[in-house]
Amino acid sequence: MNYGLYTIFLGMRSRQNTLEAQANNIANASTVGFKAERLVYSSVEAEAKGTGDKQRLVSGVTTSSGIDFTEGARQQTGRDLDIAIDGDAFLQIQTPRGARFTRAGSLTLNAAGQLVTKNGDLVTGSNGPITVPRDGKVAIEPNGELSSGGQTFDKLKLVRFNNPASALIKEGDSLFMANGTQNAQENVNSTVIQGSLENSNINSISEMVAMINNNREFESLQKSLTLLMNDLGRKISGEIGKI
Repeated sequence: MNYGLYTIFLGMRSRQNTLEAQANNIANASTVGFKAERLVYSSVEAEAKGTGDKQRLVSGVTTSSGIDFTEGARQQTGRDLDIAIDGDAFLQIQTPRGARFTRAGSLTLNAAGQLVTKNGDLVTGSNGPITVPRDGKVAIEPNGELSSGGQTFDKLKLVRFNNPASALIKEGDSLFMANGTQNAQENVNSTVIQGSLENSNINSISEMVAMINNNREFESLQKSLTLLMNDLGRKISGEIGKI
């Protein structure tokens, strides 16, 4: 194995993975409740046998992905069923695949009068799905309590995780699934803001600058690969000429 080629391959693959994540982040810059995906570079070193008893150190770079749960900017909409969460809590919802968690608070009502997300998933209340009375305007208190006509009828189920970056897996643009490493805990300090939405936490300009820098690194590795391949080609030609 040519270990120089292998090192360059790892570097180019890492930059390609980063480019895909950056492109997806930019594409979702206007998606409500979207959380950026960040790739972390890690160095890899291993000993590989050379000729005879000699050992050679092989190094390279790999990437691992993580979710940036920084809060996005809030946008006031004035719509009764739009909510934003101030704090680290998540809104729990029920999908055909089980419980999921989101910060995207653009809610609506289905034909049965149940509170649902933009994708039609049921919003979870104190005792399951929330059915909204049809005879009044819905008020949502900072603690998540829902009332209509001055009467409280349910409460949004807000939960939190000690370390959401290691507890949650992204599923779609703004939906998260618990991986089982941590239990969802009752909300402590987060509050609900009615008539507002949390925007994506993507800064489009910063993301574009990072993408440009990543492309430059990829092109630099491509040039190194070309030089290495040319050098190998000359060596092979020289060896063939000796035969």
